[in-house]
Amino acid sequence: MVYPALVIIVLIAVMCILTAKEKVPAECEASAVTRPFYRIAVWLEKVLRKGALNRKIFSANEERFRILEPAGDAENSSRLLFIKKCGLCLLFMMVGMIFTVLITCTGSSDPVLSEDGSLKRREYGDGRYDVELDADIGGEVSTVDVRVEERVYTEEEIRALMPGFKEKLEKALLGKNTDPDHVEYDLDPVSAVDGYPFYVEWDIGNRDVFTRLGEIKEGIPPEGSVCEVSAHITYEGHEEIYSFCLMAYPREISAAEKLRAKIESALSEASEKSRSDEIYKLPAEIDGISVIWQERKKNSAVILMVMTAVAAAAIYWGKDKDLDKKIKERDEQLKADYPEMVSKLSLYIGAGMSTRMAFRKISDEYRLKNEKRYVYEEMLLSCREMESGVSEIQAYRHFAKRCRLQRYVKLVSLLEQNSRLGAAGFLTYMRSECSDALQERRSEARRMGEEAGTKLLLPMILMLAIVMVVIIVPAFVSI
Repeated sequence: MVYPALVIIVLIAVMCILTAKEKVPAECEASAVTRPFYRIAVWLEKVLRKGALNRKIFSANEERFRILEPAGDAENSSRLLFIKKCGLCLLFMMVGMIFTVLITCTGSSDPVLSEDGSLKRREYGDGRYDVELDADIGGEVSTVDVRVEERVYTEEEIRALMPGFKEKLEKALLGKNTDPDHVEYDLDPVSAVDGYPFYVEWDIGNRDVFTRLGEIKEGIPPEGSVCEVSAHITYEGHEEIYSFCLMAYPREISAAEKLRAKIESALSEASEKSRSDEIYKLPAEIDGISVIWQERKKNSAVILMVMTAVAAAAIYWGKDKDLDKKIKERDEQLKADYPEMVSKLSLYIGAGMSTRMAFRKISDEYRLKNEKRYVYEEMLLSCREMESGVSEIQAYRHFAKRCRLQRYVKLVSLLEQNSRLGAAGFLTYMRSECSDALQERRSEARRMGEEAGTKLLLPMILMLAIVMVVIIVPAFVSI
């Protein structure tokens, strides 16, 4: 199966390269992953449109779109649908073929049945493995699972391995000690050595020197004490005893260790004497030397300093982000309130008011409300500027500069022309601007709805993944 999968992968990859210049429609919302496959779909759509399959592939969907969207472009909708579904199919096929190749290559690395009907055993340490075989007996096929155990060493191989094993076994037993003739640390009676199949049981002869677990005891004479150690080595049916001697000496204790031992002994004695007392009195002297006890406190100053610096930086950065967020919210509110403001302005001007009086009327109405709206705040400020002596045209310019949006700049340009020249058809322009603003608001609402749907895509995928795990995992466990 690997060769057909490789052919399909290569074919799709070549088509991705050849169709790199194709333009994907914006309505497809292609990502970096899906875009190459959508390009192939665009090319396929062009080719099939010219061929005899045009009616069979596209006509049925175009008829459906005409029923669903009488005023829409049925041909374009059908084209977009074909590009999306064809692109996703190509993506799914590419991913499936890649997994097919990986699984096939991974499976082919395991041992398989040879032509002479044999299975190769793994060496010691590599573990056993299972293989599924079909047994054809007289035309009747039966599937069986065969477990292949790792290879067992022969007597000749065991004898060849034993010298190296004994050398490493002795080093492993010594642990921290470096010389069997001078042992002053605890032994490490291991039961196995890496790389060798043997199992070991220890018998430490002199229990006056070592415990059963190999811990060295106190009271060893300065001249040392001999201890015989025996290792009972077993493997499959093979058994062997390996014995050797160790020379144990009392460990040389440093001054710091001696002092610590005296302190611990004094503390243990003081604790034992005051077990029934409410107060645990620490020893005032050890070996006739006064002891000054001090509580050792953890120094958290550095941690606190770093945390303070990080918190300060976070607050500084967070405040800037809050300002950016508020500015963005202000711009969004100005954009959303523009149609309503222009509609009121057109209504009052159409009723015979001057532009200045319409501004004042809208501002007075806003004063009666408790809700803060930025566009009316700016209009109120413009009215106060005109009351303070600023010219009407200059106040309008300031209004546009503060709002910072192109729509408001265009509106102020109309107001300025009307104030200077008394432009004919001004009211018509205002009503047209109001209509355009409402249309733009509808488009913006549509865009925000699409963004909300895109943001919900990831949580929905995560929820789907959780549901799939809940369904699939119990199914695999029960197998």
